[in-house]
Amino acid sequence: MKYSMQNPWIPEREATVCTWKVDYNRGYISNMATSLLVDFISMSNRQLGEYVKMMKACGFTGIQVTDMVSAWRASGSWEIVHDRYKVLADELHKNGMNFTVWCWAAEFSGHGWHDKDAVYVNADPTRPACEDERVLATFNKYYDIYADLAPYADRVIAHFFDPGNLNDTPSILYFTKLLADKFREKNPDIKIAVDTWGCPPTYPSELVAAGMSDIMLMELPFLPTWREEGKRARFREDVKALGCGLGSWGWYTCEYEIDQMPIMCVNNRVLSHVYNETRAQADHVMIPSYWSEMDSYHLLNFFSMYAAGHLLIDPDADPDKILFESAEAITGVSNSENTQKLVRVLELIRDARSGDKWDTYWWGENRYVILCGDYAPILARADACISDLESLTDEDEPTDGIPFPIKRNYLYRLMIPHLHQIRQFAEFRVGYEELKKLRADGADKATLQAKVNELPFEVPEYNCVIGLWGQPEARWAYNILSVFCIENGLEIPKRHAVRYIYKRRMFDALCTRQRGLDYPLYVTPAFYEGGVPYSAEMASELIGELVDEGVLIRRDDGMVALANWSDFRFDFNI
Repeated sequence: MKYSMQNPWIPEREATVCTWKVDYNRGYISNMATSLLVDFISMSNRQLGEYVKMMKACGFTGIQVTDMVSAWRASGSWEIVHDRYKVLADELHKNGMNFTVWCWAAEFSGHGWHDKDAVYVNADPTRPACEDERVLATFNKYYDIYADLAPYADRVIAHFFDPGNLNDTPSILYFTKLLADKFREKNPDIKIAVDTWGCPPTYPSELVAAGMSDIMLMELPFLPTWREEGKRARFREDVKALGCGLGSWGWYTCEYEIDQMPIMCVNNRVLSHVYNETRAQADHVMIPSYWSEMDSYHLLNFFSMYAAGHLLIDPDADPDKILFESAEAITGVSNSENTQKLVRVLELIRDARSGDKWDTYWWGENRYVILCGDYAPILARADACISDLESLTDEDEPTDGIPFPIKRNYLYRLMIPHLHQIRQFAEFRVGYEELKKLRADGADKATLQAKVNELPFEVPEYNCVIGLWGQPEARWAYNILSVFCIENGLEIPKRHAVRYIYKRRMFDALCTRQRGLDYPLYVTPAFYEGGVPYSAEMASELIGELVDEGVLIRRDDGMVALANWSDFRFDFNI
């Protein structure tokens, strides 16, 4: 089949604006150096209008926003966030585009937002949550807040099964209908959708049986749980049999979520691979009418979003040609030299961080490029690309580029630190290969330790957005080196300035959890993201240092709390 703007593969294509605050990650940690130029909620009315036009140029027909308590806390109130969304909705409708609201359908406290009255469970554990007046009051309160956007919205999407506060099926069905009713009361034309992240296989049929046959059910594009053979086809067969609409809720395909390991990616080839794998798996059953892709690292994610929007129109298109077009959209069509410079930069970022397919881009796969790629060629290209990008910062704004929320030279300056991170990691990887060769050649421990000590394994964060799991290249460099040291009886170097930042983030996260409580909150030493960001050994060491420094206090059972917990007794949100 030949696809085009008039005959697109996916008719409705939206960018999902993820509103984790870029400098206050998931409401837990603050990143003092992060540039707010890439913070969506901080954009002015003019910038939001430019953002809409930019996304239209990317090939999208609308924008989906995530409405959630973490965004409200980071900005001060839900009213402030909704004000930005309403401006966005107006700009979208002016440009003939749609506005979708995605909402956390059962998460009303946490991530810096403290509501001590939020209740999700029936006082009688044998009864459904929806039969408890306190639970009903909680859900009505927050669904009324969400429904404030109903007059502006074209669609609402409910997200229930993550992070898992509501667990009984009767209540999930009840509150799905309640959310839909509240939006329809204010906007009878609203479309209703439910994403199926983490849901049981029976949920779609139970929704329809409960009277919601007019909804859209949303699959996930390419996460590992959706790559089980035949799963996607079976899901679409069920949706087709139920008579529901089919959508796809893209997450992680354009980039990593900003609360975990955000990084500037260039995923034109990855997206092409994912879309065509998805087509092969299940398009013979049913093709989605709606597809969204996540925009989390705003503006720096433009090149992947451009690829996504155009590949959702024509998945047979050449992804490298699309990459060139995205560069040209920024530099202007009349300056081919600048376009070529930017393309070289983008190709370096792609080759160093994403590769060509899902299994080279996703950190859990065995061909993950950051762990498996050949970084000698990357290092050889890095300095020239840095020079190319620096030269672009002196250029005037093009008169023939697409609308963009910030000046081009600001965009280039925000990209430069990422090239330095790539260069330093490439130096580490090349040095690590030399280290392995020394070991293979029989070098003694003193020689190996000296080489370990000089390796640049702590990749700087600069002014980039940093998630709860840390800067990706820095994380993997430390993991690689620590394994080598343990295997060879060597000491893992301690860079104390970096360890201070890690400890401050653990302190930040505990302060957030302590707020509003009139008693000390004790947590396990692995409380910070379950020990995922740092090794168990490092987490234990960092907690021990915080105890020794008097920042934390430790009980006999090993649990720790803030020494100054009482400083955080008072808090409010609404």
